[in-house]
Amino acid sequence: MLKRALRPFPQLILAMVFLAAGAILEGMVLVKMMSFIDYAMAGDMETLKREIPYLILQATVLIPIQVLATVTKNWYRRKANLSMKRYYLKRVFKKNISEFQQENTAIYLSRLTNDCNTLDANFIEGIFTVFSGITNFGVAVWILSTVGKGMVPFALGITALTAGVSILLSRPVSKQVKERSDQFDGYTSYIKEVLSAFHIVKTNNLNSKVTKDYYEKSEKIQQKGYSIEKTFTFVNALQNGSFTLMLYLGLSYLAYLGSKGTITAAGALTVSNAIQRIAWPLMMMSEALPKLIASKDLGKKINDSLVNKDTHEETISIQSFADKIELKKVGFAYKDAENENKILHDVSMEIKKNGKYLVIGPSGGGKSTLLKLLRKYYNAAEGEILLDGKPLADIKKEDYFSLLANVEQQVFIFEDTLRNNITLYKDYSEEEINHAIEVSGLTNFVKNLPDGLNTMIYDNGKNISGGERSRIVIARAMLAKASILIMDEAFAALDMERAKEIEQTILDLENITVINVSHVIFNDTKNQYDKIFHVKGTVTEG
Repeated sequence: MLKRALRPFPQLILAMVFLAAGAILEGMVLVKMMSFIDYAMAGDMETLKREIPYLILQATVLIPIQVLATVTKNWYRRKANLSMKRYYLKRVFKKNISEFQQENTAIYLSRLTNDCNTLDANFIEGIFTVFSGITNFGVAVWILSTVGKGMVPFALGITALTAGVSILLSRPVSKQVKERSDQFDGYTSYIKEVLSAFHIVKTNNLNSKVTKDYYEKSEKIQQKGYSIEKTFTFVNALQNGSFTLMLYLGLSYLAYLGSKGTITAAGALTVSNAIQRIAWPLMMMSEALPKLIASKDLGKKINDSLVNKDTHEETISIQSFADKIELKKVGFAYKDAENENKILHDVSMEIKKNGKYLVIGPSGGGKSTLLKLLRKYYNAAEGEILLDGKPLADIKKEDYFSLLANVEQQVFIFEDTLRNNITLYKDYSEEEINHAIEVSGLTNFVKNLPDGLNTMIYDNGKNISGGERSRIVIARAMLAKASILIMDEAFAALDMERAKEIEQTILDLENITVINVSHVIFNDTKNQYDKIFHVKGTVTEG
């Protein structure tokens, strides 16, 4: 993840160039100004007048350089944040569906928000803070060297001490940052679940309970943040104490040089200013270094969430579904660290091309698990599943998914035009689109819309009915020329008449295999299925 933050490398280098140029030019202006004091005290007005235009020029150039440093820094931060989030989202979509579904989706939301924001504040901003600190520190050392070489060891001593304390104390900071990230995972999950159950909370008067739990979880996160800040305060106190000690030693050395008459007034002011310039970068680096080092563990945690545990290699490419899907003595169990819950056993069945199949059974009997096996979300633990004689486990997911269309109780609609929701942003001819609209039963619906296919659909289909949402998904399947249509409780949220209409539309479709898992069964249509499979631990026909 951290590598992705460094991906906009040209912008990073450009920002660093301007930051360094600004620090160096500012140092040159300071040295030039201090030399003017010596000219004035020596009465060398001619040299003073000759040098003033150069000083004004340098000071003038400094302004646009500092502006460019700020602009390029913000440009890099924007690019780095987008790079991290694009990378993470791209990798999320490479997760195995089975593994993704086993995890709480709020965890991924927490990674994209809380963790990415933490990396932005600690790592991305930390890079600039440390770089600026090093650059300004280097300029301050150079300023000191213009007065006397003996001041350089003083500056290097402060650097070594500060870096040593930062590295030594970075481990407890890393641990606490990771723990807070874990807390945010649970916190985000809780908020997501509560908002999803808003109607239950309201109708059962659970406001007080939810509010109490929310405050408790918020308090834990705030307490962890407080603990982290205390650790940083302790780190900073040690670093500032060591710096103050070195500062006093430096000022004592400066006083010694003054008593010996080996340093001019301008030199004394230069050293004093340089010491102050050392203070700022060291203070900033003392805060940034532990956070920067801690970002490594957080980046690893984010990357670990993207790793697939199932690494089975898929080697078979397919372009079509030609004959049948066979399940031979298939068994499947959900496993965790302690238990194994066997859902299906000894399942043998055939699904022929262009056949229509109804799958029924009691809740918990294994209907959904059977669908997950047919969708290739999971591989069979026992037996085998064959597609046209080829092991489904070895067929590439991308190829197999291209054959499938899914209609579920929860239908996802983009906030976009009806056309884009049907075509899913792919190019089809008007003839193909109109055919898909006709066979899915959307013709009258489209005709009655004010802008036809260009009508906007809002907020996941808020401005259309549940039946129309389902028909849009069917139109997608028809347009994509899917070979297999899988329906999972697609009628559960619809009224009876609308559900019958949509089911009849599907049964009338040609050149597509239909697998309908439903607890809603209509006597008018059930006899139109080629087979009815009853799932209860195993599969029987009837």
